[in-house]
Amino acid sequence: GGVGKTTLLATINNKFDEEVNEFDVVIWVAVSKDLQYKGIHDQILRRLRVDKEWENQTEEEKKKLIENILGRKKFILLLDDLWSAVDLNKIGVPSPTQENGSKIVFTTRSEKVCSDMEADDELKMDCLPTTEAWELFQNAVGEVRLKGHPDIPTLAKRISEKCYGFPLAL
Repeated sequence: GGVGKTTLLATINNKFDEEVNEFDVVIWVAVSKDLQYKGIHDQILRRLRVDKEWENQTEEEKKKLIENILGRKKFILLLDDLWSAVDLNKIGVPSPTQENGSKIVFTTRSEKVCSDMEADDELKMDCLPTTEAWELFQNAVGEVRLKGHPDIPTLAKRISEKCYGFPLAL
C-alpha cells in the first residue's frame, strides 16, 4: 500500500478523459476491501450517464443494462483497489477481446488477485528507495519551505526514512 497504484490509475484515467482516444467510454470504479457489486454497478451506471431509472432496479436488471450498453461500446474499465477477484459476468461487463478492443485495468496489492483475474500483463510497483523519496519530497516542497526553519530539513529527512521510502508531500 502507498506505492502509488491509485495515483497511476488516476493519471491513466485523466489522460483518457483529456485527450481524444479510441475508446467510447472510460470508466473508473473504486472497489476497495469490502467488495460490493451494488456499488460497482452504481458507479458504472453513473459514468455511463444512464437515466436515474436504474437506481431502483435489482442487481440483475442493472447487470443486464450494463451488459447491453457496454456490449455495443469500446470501453476501458479501471478497477481500483481490488482485494479479491471481481466476477465481471456478475457486473455485466463483457470480456475484453481483440475484436471488441475493450480493456480492463486494475490495481491490487495481491499477486493472487492478478492470477484469479487472469491478468494478461502485470506491472509490479515497489516503494521508492529512501534517497529518491527524499529527492522527490525536496522537489515537491521547495527550497524556501525546507529552509523556513533550521530544524525542518532534519525532521523531514527523519520522517521520510520512517515512511519506508514513500514519497511525502506537504
